[in-house]
Amino acid sequence: MAIKDLRTFIRALEERRDLVRISEPLSVDLEVAALLRELMYRGGPAVIIERTREGTLPIVGNLFGKWDRVMLAMEGNDPETAASKLTDLLNLRIPQGLFDALKSLNELRRFSQYFPRSVNDGPVREVEWSNIDLTKIPAIRQWVHEPGRFITFGITFVKYGNYRNFGYYRLQVVGRDRFVMHWQPWRRSAMYGELSEKAEVAVVFGPDPVTMLMAGISIPHPLDKLLVTGVLRGEGVELVRGSTVDVEYPANAELVIEGELTGEYVREGPFGDHVGVYSIAKEYPVVKVKAIYSRRDPLIPVTVTGRPVLEDGNIIRFGTRVVKPLLKQILPELVDIEIPPEGLGYVIITSIRKRYPGHARRVMTALWGLVPVLGKVVIVVDHDVDVRDWGQVMYAVAAHVNPSRDILIIDNYPVEELDPSTPVPNLGSKVGIDATRKLPEEYGGKEYPMDVTAPSDVIDRVRRIVDSIMGRSRN
Repeated sequence: MAIKDLRTFIRALEERRDLVRISEPLSVDLEVAALLRELMYRGGPAVIIERTREGTLPIVGNLFGKWDRVMLAMEGNDPETAASKLTDLLNLRIPQGLFDALKSLNELRRFSQYFPRSVNDGPVREVEWSNIDLTKIPAIRQWVHEPGRFITFGITFVKYGNYRNFGYYRLQVVGRDRFVMHWQPWRRSAMYGELSEKAEVAVVFGPDPVTMLMAGISIPHPLDKLLVTGVLRGEGVELVRGSTVDVEYPANAELVIEGELTGEYVREGPFGDHVGVYSIAKEYPVVKVKAIYSRRDPLIPVTVTGRPVLEDGNIIRFGTRVVKPLLKQILPELVDIEIPPEGLGYVIITSIRKRYPGHARRVMTALWGLVPVLGKVVIVVDHDVDVRDWGQVMYAVAAHVNPSRDILIIDNYPVEELDPSTPVPNLGSKVGIDATRKLPEEYGGKEYPMDVTAPSDVIDRVRRIVDSIMGRSRN
């Protein structure tokens, strides 16, 4: 079945017996979050919480807590392979003649299926709420020292001129028609909001699952994240323009909140974040709700934070595979990249085909330049190291790193505000570890020691003998 929207995804999960429904009411104060975390830690199914004690809309949670559910959202297509189609579009040549022009036109027509498409109406606009009341949205309090309820899985769409972006930013509800937008200054959406003369947003709940996954990925300006999403979905996202805001958003979503930034800033937080500690309380912009629209009987996705690995670990894994083909366009020497879910985006391991002295440092600084707050620790290894095998990575570090030569530390560099290791919010340091074999120019003019290897014919012979021995010992 084609996964066109959240409801289709939920039916697919039910057919696989990978979703349960809970009719017993739970409180959005601590209980919902505790249940979802426990399900995620145990590798449990997705869940629909049909009722809450506070009378909110029903909740769906743990949608991406297992990798096979991410693959179901992708309808079995590998995210990296799907994303590689985008590189063909980015590499279109300027036509050199009539034949080339016709060929380029055909290629553009083929890619046009991935472009976002505007429609006049959609399911998300079935019902216009006569009373704006954010207390009906299942905002949750996850941890005892949080000051109130937070929306955790709403996707904020924002526009600046001809550019647009969307992503997850926690939203603290501070009234029936007001919430606080926690977008950190390095975020692309925050930049668009600050540059716009009139900052308007649309907070969307429950579009199709691929769009939900893409909302958790950083795509550098000016590349349109909706185009990337269309490539991964195999068709463009249908968008409807807001009634009260000049922002387009997915027409197939469950619910949307249209609002505008008021210019006010109020204290937001503390919030128990994905690092497993409380993030700082700080002033952030206020959004006043102008309208709410929804499907009939909408279902609202909720996610939770805490010590890894939770649902966001699989979103990180998905994002790593999506951005790899794009990174290879910028860094063709890159062989592979891994952002371990346990590392929360703060640890990046990449392998390269090393060609010249200082090559590993160039890759480190390029990664920091593209997404400044990620990759607090970057480890660069040679092309023959499996970046997902921690044993191989540790061997490369142990064998090839001379700390005084191979560790690069940059101070006073942008970091994520949620990183608890630095006392100054948004400002910290980076460390790059060059665990590659060294070229003569990096090794005092001498050749680097050769790896020990055995002749292939010897290896083949002894493996046959050992296979026979091991077979006998098992019997």
